[in-house]
Amino acid sequence: MGAELAGFVGIERVDGDVGTSVTGDGARVHTGHGPQYNVSGETIIFTESDGRVRRQRTFSRAMADEQLTARFVEPPRFARAEEKLEEFRTVFLDGPLGSGRHTAAQMLLQRVGRDDSQFRMLSVEGDEDAEMSLRPDSVQPGERLLLDLSGEARAERFLDVQQKLLPFRAAVVENNGALVVIPPSELVHLLSPEWTRLKVGIGRPSGEAVLLKHLHADGIEAAPDDLDIDVLRPHLDRAPMRDLGHLCQRIAEARDAEPQHGFGDWVARACEALADRASEVARRAKEWSAPQRAWALAAAMLKDSHADSVQSAAISLLHRLKYPKEETHVLERDGLDESLRVIDVVPNADRQVTFTKLGYDNAVRDHFWTNYPELRVPLRDWIGSCVLDAGITDADRDRLVARFAEQARRTGRVTDLCTLAERWTRREGARHSVARALQWAASALAYGLREDPTTGMSAATVRRRIYTWASQPNLSVDLAHVLISVCADVMAETHPDHAVVRLRLLAAHNEPNVAEAAKDAVVGLAEDNRFYRRLLWWMRTWLIHHSKRSDVELFLATSAPRRLVDTTSRSTALITNSAVREQLVIGWRAVLNSHVDGWKKEVGKWLSASRTSSYGPSLLGVLVDAAGGELAKLAMLHVTARDWAAAARDVEERAGRQQVSRKLASEIDAAQGLRLAYS
Repeated sequence: MGAELAGFVGIERVDGDVGTSVTGDGARVHTGHGPQYNVSGETIIFTESDGRVRRQRTFSRAMADEQLTARFVEPPRFARAEEKLEEFRTVFLDGPLGSGRHTAAQMLLQRVGRDDSQFRMLSVEGDEDAEMSLRPDSVQPGERLLLDLSGEARAERFLDVQQKLLPFRAAVVENNGALVVIPPSELVHLLSPEWTRLKVGIGRPSGEAVLLKHLHADGIEAAPDDLDIDVLRPHLDRAPMRDLGHLCQRIAEARDAEPQHGFGDWVARACEALADRASEVARRAKEWSAPQRAWALAAAMLKDSHADSVQSAAISLLHRLKYPKEETHVLERDGLDESLRVIDVVPNADRQVTFTKLGYDNAVRDHFWTNYPELRVPLRDWIGSCVLDAGITDADRDRLVARFAEQARRTGRVTDLCTLAERWTRREGARHSVARALQWAASALAYGLREDPTTGMSAATVRRRIYTWASQPNLSVDLAHVLISVCADVMAETHPDHAVVRLRLLAAHNEPNVAEAAKDAVVGLAEDNRFYRRLLWWMRTWLIHHSKRSDVELFLATSAPRRLVDTTSRSTALITNSAVREQLVIGWRAVLNSHVDGWKKEVGKWLSASRTSSYGPSLLGVLVDAAGGELAKLAMLHVTARDWAAAARDVEERAGRQQVSRKLASEIDAAQGLRLAYS
């Protein structure tokens, strides 16, 4: 499906040679060797071999935690929240807007949890699998759970969630987990007494300390005295934490653009870039002709791209909007540089364009998407066609996807990202690599899945669309592969339940290659015991209530005996856990009922593991208990074990296998005896 794709999901800036990367709200682009997308938490590389998609994670959750720690400053009363979470395993984190509650919540969970405990964001937005999110029996031992309700505006919904949280929180305490809830500031007065006692209100951290930490994390040395700059004071005193992060990004951009200048100059340019330019851009836009406006928007979307690419995009936009073609001869028109100059854009020595004022491109993009709502669909289609246009580079396309995603999320049109993702997976008329088009589709969906309180429920909307797509067994193969990648490499990081539900649907796809790829993705995720425990919980639900043949195949693919008896990463083997054992029994019972292809081979693997592991009796016990005392199923196990023993390659191996077969026969006899004793 492609040569390579990297998706960096979570960090605002990336330093060093990271290939092509799109980062932050400003969609800043770095260029180097090989394509890399920076969307919002980890790097994902897609490689293709023999037509199968494989993914390699190069940015782990631990690395994301390190980035968070490097920039975090404790807000007032953070220590109190930490104490409450340690004591009661639950805290409601209140605080004024802009105080960094979401980041503080993540840091609380990072500090209270073990290194091997899973982090999971809870969901109550009402999509197909949200009901399962607050089920008490879904809580795993030691889980770190975050429920961000800061965007909830419905009082009835907030009160309903509080009721559901009562039994859920009891399960968190019982499993020694940790739960942080961020209530909506406007509805915090509706908290019940049960939750009010667990509420801690944090304050706004020191702006100076936050900015210094961000600067140091980005390799910019500055001392507290260096921040004593008049234009900086309003930002330090009042700006939300998110905006201070953006300020640091702009300072870094100013440093990169003018390294010969000093820190004070970089700060001045950064503050100028963050100023509200809406009225300034509106005034300039009135002076521009329609073609000049198209050029300005094209330049804003393609900042840092080659001037030729801007020209190509501007002409494409005018054509898309059915603007009359210019009748004058090309030699009578202004040249390319003059066309750019009149809209305050200048190319550098390498012909890469930028506006004369730092951050002006952001304001231009905001202006057109805010003030021309009737153009949002044509603009979406323009971006869609530009990405498929042979006249621009892959780096240009990366920039377009990132910057369009910013506007789609900001204006509440996140479904436009889904529309384009689906469109880019079609092959008609494509004059570029199909693999690259699929990568841009995956990137668009990854941007849409970013959790951001300022854009409401946009991520939930994208998750619902992905669910709808995944539910279609005849979904186009290319789109299905994109969904598999996005679910496994982006969604699973914060919403593992949502991811596995969708991958399970894709594992039932009519195309064997897609089904196998989805299964492989789940197997890869299940290598993490934390994810595997959640998967077994889901498997139990599916296999009992609405089992499909693909569910049984998924169970067999993920339940290799080696991981169940492994003690290298844990003090006791998973097979010894009573809940895990019960779930394994249910899974094997479904296997024995369905006779899926390859089930005898999987039984053989369990028998082989029981021969070499001290937990062998536990493995055999699961197989026998799965038969439920039914003579036909017990006979199936007996015959399978006999044939497995007979297939040994030499005398010594045959003797060992026969010993295991006899042990299984003994377990079967005991099961029959128990059945008879109670009949």
